[in-house]
Amino acid sequence: MLHRNLILAGALAAFGASASAQSHPGKIFARHNKPLRSASLDLATSTVTRGPAVGDRGAATVAEFDNLDLGGFVGVDTGGGFCEWIDAGTKGQVGNASDLVTNLVFAYCSVVLDPDSGGPGGSVLLGFYEGYETGGPAPTTAVALINLTGLPGHTADSSVVALLLGSGNDSCYFLNLDLANCFSFADGDIGYSWGFTDLGTTGVLAGTFPFLSCVQSCSGTGPDGQGMVDLMDEYCPPGGAANTFSFGTTPSGSYFTSISMLLVEAADAEAVAVTFVGAGVNLDIYTSSAIAIGAGWENAIFVEAEHGPAGPTSIRVRPACALGPIFFSPTADLVQVLTMGPLLLVIADAHVGGFAGYEPDFPVPCDVSLVGLPWAAQGTVAGGGSIDLTNARCGVVGSVDFIPDP
Repeated sequence: MLHRNLILAGALAAFGASASAQSHPGKIFARHNKPLRSASLDLATSTVTRGPAVGDRGAATVAEFDNLDLGGFVGVDTGGGFCEWIDAGTKGQVGNASDLVTNLVFAYCSVVLDPDSGGPGGSVLLGFYEGYETGGPAPTTAVALINLTGLPGHTADSSVVALLLGSGNDSCYFLNLDLANCFSFADGDIGYSWGFTDLGTTGVLAGTFPFLSCVQSCSGTGPDGQGMVDLMDEYCPPGGAANTFSFGTTPSGSYFTSISMLLVEAADAEAVAVTFVGAGVNLDIYTSSAIAIGAGWENAIFVEAEHGPAGPTSIRVRPACALGPIFFSPTADLVQVLTMGPLLLVIADAHVGGFAGYEPDFPVPCDVSLVGLPWAAQGTVAGGGSIDLTNARCGVVGSVDFIPDP
């Protein structure tokens, strides 16, 4: 149970000051020793899995920012989207260079009726900001805003006030969030936020709220090397002036004012690409960059054979390069097939003046499950009464592309 004597009088007085969802009754903070359950949410399928879940992604990942040392406290503010808390830290201690966040983990509690019981479930707006520092000002841009609804909730609708009075209860979870598409989050000063978007039965305070962590080890004096301090910024409404606060919960000092969060990134895996010419009978030249997730894939075809002033071209992607058959094309040009396997992708562009630039670059999904997959691509060129094949490019999908490819 919550230790109600810590904050009950102040919380109820603040709550009684207004009955409007757009009022600001003040922050509520309390010790909470309720055990947490495990749950996972896959944003690609909107599937919620309750209990421990084993991921099926084969690519390696790295815990880049780890702030899951729970301090045994929860915090709540005005709901309905009226308040947002932003916590600041420093990302990049691990040295992983991809900076591609693939999934995240956080802890929360909710007094909102669970979807499995016919309720709406909990909701929160998570925000991630580059270059943020404690004290604000409020960020105007974000690298990611993730609006979560239908989260695992409680067995009945209630409120934080009922929880404090002992007439209500809540359910608490560790949630692993698998992103449908990872997002790029640069190392350095960062901010991550909790937007209180739902409401408990009071209609004022949020019904879903963060389980808080220590800004350092809860059993030590810190610092933790992640640039965190025992301060957090409150914006009510979001985008307004910052109210920087600390809960100050221990006689010797406080280090519990932090939103729990674990950021997991795709481990560095260099994307590679090489040219494959086979027997060398294909005259038109195809070039491409390596394929890295979350980046643009560059392609171009230089038309060396006679194909007139203009004509169509295409690039077909398959799983592997291979020495295929050599034969005469329908227009009597000698060509060789250099790829094999099922067709994965086709992109097209027109050549003009002997060149097809394939602009803009093809956007590669930021999907960590693609890392490590082999690929092979070969172009087709038409025009001037003839059809030819190009050389091929073969490679392996990576999470970074730092080394120039031949």
